[in-house]
Parts: sequence; C-alpha cells; structure tokens
Amino acid sequence: MDVALITCGAMPGLHADDRHLLHALRRAGLNAEPVVWEDPHVNWPAVRLGVIRSAWDYCWRRGEFLRWAERAAASTPLWNSRRLIEWNTHKTYLTDLANRGVPTVPTVLLTAGTTVNVATEASDRGWSDVVLKAAVAQSGRYAMRAHRSDWSAAQAHLDRLLPFEDMLFQPFAASVPEAGELSLVFIEGEFTHAVRKRAIPGDFRVHTDWGGSVGLEDPSDAHLDVARRALAATGEPTLYARVDLVLDADGGPMVMEYEVVEPELFFQFSEEAVQRFVDGVRKRLSA
Repeated sequence: MDVALITCGAMPGLHADDRHLLHALRRAGLNAEPVVWEDPHVNWPAVRLGVIRSAWDYCWRRGEFLRWAERAAASTPLWNSRRLIEWNTHKTYLTDLANRGVPTVPTVLLTAGTTVNVATEASDRGWSDVVLKAAVAQSGRYAMRAHRSDWSAAQAHLDRLLPFEDMLFQPFAASVPEAGELSLVFIEGEFTHAVRKRAIPGDFRVHTDWGGSVGLEDPSDAHLDVARRALAATGEPTLYARVDLVLDADGGPMVMEYEVVEPELFFQFSEEAVQRFVDGVRKRLSA
C-alpha cells in the first residue's frame, strides 16, 4: 500500500471531508486506503506512508494511541511526525507556543489528581468569565463556560473530572459568540484557505457536533501573521496544519488551537488544498 489514511474504528471509512483526499490520491495513481489505527492486523512495514486523518478517538486513550504511533513509526513514515503527535495531542502545547512568542489564549494546566479552587484561580488572574476543558480533547470535550456570578457549577464540574483528567483553565474569549473562530489551513507550510466557524446562538462551542456552522472566509494579514508564527514555532516541517484563531480584548488575533495531528481540513472548500496535499504525499513517497 502506498498511503494509509489513518482513521479510527468509529469512522472506518474516514470522515466525509477526508474522502475528497482519498479520491484525489487514487486519481493520482496511488494505492490509498483508510486504515483503522486500532486494527492489530495491519502490516505496517508494508505501508509506504501513513497520514493521520480521522483518528478522533485518541482523546479517550491517548497513551494507547502514542504507543501505536511509536510502533507504526518504527517501520512506516508518519505525517505529521511521531514527535508532533505526542506534543500536539496534549494541549499544553498552547503554553509552549506562548513561551515561544506566539499570541495564544492564556492557558493554565490543572494537573490530574490535584485539588483546585475555581474562584481562587479566577480571582488570582482577574478572570470573571472562564472556560474549563479537558487537556486531551476534540470537539469541545468536557468544555464548560462559567462566570463569577456562580462558580459552584464550575467547581462541581472540575471536582468530577480533575481526579482523572488533566484540565485547562482559560479566560473566555469574548469575541467568540459574535465572531466565532477563524481556522486557517496550511498544506506543506503554505496557506491554502480559511473558514469561519460559528456557534449557534446561546452556545460558545463552534464545532458542527454542537450545531455550529462553517463558511469560507479570507483572513486578514494579522491573522496570517499569527498563524505563520505558530507554524514557525513548531520546530519541524508539517505536511498539514490548522490554526484556529480568536480575538483578544484589543481585537488582535490569538491562537485558540493549533492542530497538526488530525484536524478537519475542510477540503470541500479548496481543491487547491487537496492537490497540494497530494503533491506533498507524492514528494514524500519519492524521497
């Protein structure tokens, strides 16, 4: 097999958007197939290239996923790399980006097994509107918004999860209800397209899983600059990346998420992105 598009058991045929890539690879004459990462019968030495796409169940068992990546990478080149898989599947990468000078949503890691008082943490930082979320997550897993008018629900949420899960504590980005998030897609380090993701009225979660909407949009130079700074801070080349931006209190863009493992890339909006991805795969196979 030339290319394994790596997915999960819950989505063995890939997410619908990734099938644009699957068909394009086949049209280019490549033997490309969806492969479930959990499948113990996959002969990885027979796979020339592994590209992680819809492996969206790892957040429930990250340790197992990382062990799989190490085994697979011993015989099959993975893109993006095994190092990036480990780095990017825990959202402490946000603090890494901030430490490297990338404008990023302020993020505090709450370590599993510790005890944290939400009111105290918020007061110490001057935050009156906050978000709690799992540090290993997709699609808003365990995400909750809370306001200082009633910290009790947030405290109960944290007390239920923190014994078992690393959690993140962030200020709520006030731009999200109106402007949503702007997601910029980069293939082979080059910008291809961007989409605006918006939540339904009354919610802050922009994912389509929660009823959110997606539409094509052109980013500003300021958005592009912050996104490119995130790519530059990664430390190695990426075949694909998606940078999700929100606005700070002064209207400047900052990174909400930076995904280089399995992000949805919204191929339905950009044939250029699909073709650039195919070209990148062919280049790696030739190498």
